[in-house]
Amino acid sequence: MTDIIRLSPHDPLPEAKPFALVIRRFGEDDPNAIVTEIDFMGAHPTVDVATGPNGKLLPWEDAVQHARHEAHARGFRTLYAVDRTAGTREQAIINRHGDQSSRDDALSDTDEEDGEQGTTILDRGHDAGFMR
Repeated sequence: MTDIIRLSPHDPLPEAKPFALVIRRFGEDDPNAIVTEIDFMGAHPTVDVATGPNGKLLPWEDAVQHARHEAHARGFRTLYAVDRTAGTREQAIINRHGDQSSRDDALSDTDEEDGEQGTTILDRGHDAGFMR
């Protein structure tokens, strides 16, 4: 059976391949979204969102066990599991529904040169350089 090594929220990811990884993190362009991915890093890397047979997103522990079985089937000896949302600051962000301010000061992520204002892709104008 594949061994699970649980990393702390801010631990670095391994560099030596091959390895399997299940990672829970904030969505790249939407801090309200939390994504759990199962990655297989080897000769032919793959990245998939952790979903069950019914197509629904898996809860964290179910995703870890699903990834373990899949890693074993693919011949990976080690599965790293890291919940990037479990840190103290990250939990505060979740409790504030994606607000990434600190000390009650609003976080500004404005880039006037690119016409981007706000903290997420949802706050930016329709012509800010991305597709909706």
